[in-house]
Amino acid sequence: MTKKLCCFLVGCAAALLGGVPADAWTPPSQHAIAENAARLAPPDLYRQLAKNRVAFLQGVNDGFAERDPAAHCKNTDGTGRLDDSIAVAVDNAIAAINAHQPFNEVAYRLGIVSHFLADANNPLNADQADTAEPRYYADFLSYLEHVEPRVKVVFYGFRPNFDGRRDLPSLIAEALKRSRDFYPAVGREYRRVRFASGAQAFDDLSSAFGVASLSYSHAVSDIAEVLRYIWLEAGGIDTRRKIPLRGREAIRLSD
Repeated sequence: MTKKLCCFLVGCAAALLGGVPADAWTPPSQHAIAENAARLAPPDLYRQLAKNRVAFLQGVNDGFAERDPAAHCKNTDGTGRLDDSIAVAVDNAIAAINAHQPFNEVAYRLGIVSHFLADANNPLNADQADTAEPRYYADFLSYLEHVEPRVKVVFYGFRPNFDGRRDLPSLIAEALKRSRDFYPAVGREYRRVRFASGAQAFDDLSSAFGVASLSYSHAVSDIAEVLRYIWLEAGGIDTRRKIPLRGREAIRLSD
């Protein structure tokens, strides 16, 4: 079964049962990831995103409006166009700043960027090999939302000399590879509990919780990196005297 068909079938079931969207993290998870990442943006940008929070989160929400599952997936067989979704969203955000659009429009565009970068850090959006995936796809998204309050969110630091135009494709590729590395553990965990509800069956020592925690923190880190790049590329500045660099220090964002 292809990932596109898998997403379609789960999407139909979710619609009929009132479940979560089948193409991304749930909306509450997307919001939490985006707001954590915004806190790590250059101070001037963060102030604007806080001031235009409604527009920022509306952009995050409107990522769900793209109902073609291919826009949210990039599979090992080459299907899906999530990498293109991210690149287009980044270009649109830079263009909005350069065109001196009202900042609520800029914040909205940055919310869309956040949505698709979070998708790249969802293991189920990066592979399609497990034929049993339709049995747990929607439940795993609910599980990610369920455990979010217990995740110890870590920011892994900014990449030294990150040049988005040159380095964005490698950031996306790295996120997708990491998600694919995590992917088999999700299916193994659901088989271990015989496809029961993850929220009820997985404890915080499980591989599923480990995948959730790492995916969440990497999503926050990647979005923060790209928000900073967009701001600098469009002529903004980062007034912080010292920024944490990847490989040198990590910052825990939650207790």
